[in-house]
Amino acid sequence: MTYSVHLIKLFTSRDDHLFKLNEAEKLKNVWNLLFFLLGATILTYVWSAWLGLGTDAVSANMSELNRVEYEFRKAWFIIGRIVYAVLLFLFILFISSFFFWLFNNISYKKLIIIQMNVLIVMIIERLTWIPLMVYAGIDWYVSPLSFGVLASYFTSFDWVIYFFGSISIFQLFIIWYQVKCLSWLSRTKIGWIWVGVIFWHLLLWAGTSALSYFDVYIIYLIR
Repeated sequence: MTYSVHLIKLFTSRDDHLFKLNEAEKLKNVWNLLFFLLGATILTYVWSAWLGLGTDAVSANMSELNRVEYEFRKAWFIIGRIVYAVLLFLFILFISSFFFWLFNNISYKKLIIIQMNVLIVMIIERLTWIPLMVYAGIDWYVSPLSFGVLASYFTSFDWVIYFFGSISIFQLFIIWYQVKCLSWLSRTKIGWIWVGVIFWHLLLWAGTSALSYFDVYIIYLIR
């Protein structure tokens, strides 16, 4: 059986298309979707960088720079965001799929299909950060759609705020979606699937908060 991948229908008609995906011996339309998602990921990060999101460290001591030096620094920042977008794309689709493949009897290619939808949700989440930052001056880690705001009331420790800021309604939806898909495609007990998915996301949130915490220092070291 050949299955032509429809990412939107894997959201709207999940059970029906998971059944087709599970029965499929050959997958079509995968490469087209991979290139589309790569382009969408890069454009999202370039747009956010162009609008100035995350440029605090780049803009530091701006008054001491001439126009050429500032534009050069901004260009390098955009290039860095493109590299980050590519790494995120590769990590979410291929490294995350590999982790789940290790503990579930599911085809690696089919796991990549599931992770494509995960990446779509992550892109949508990052798009919500743009109006929040541009019009309300709210950073991603204190988005009203995350737990970062709540954490900021109880602690001033940046790493903790970044960690809980990484936990949003989008991330909770991704966990639920991954569990549903993995339980459909795998014979692994549902309890172990929940443990594996939550454990993986705890690692991702901890990594995200660590990168955010040391982001300024990394930029200064590179500079």
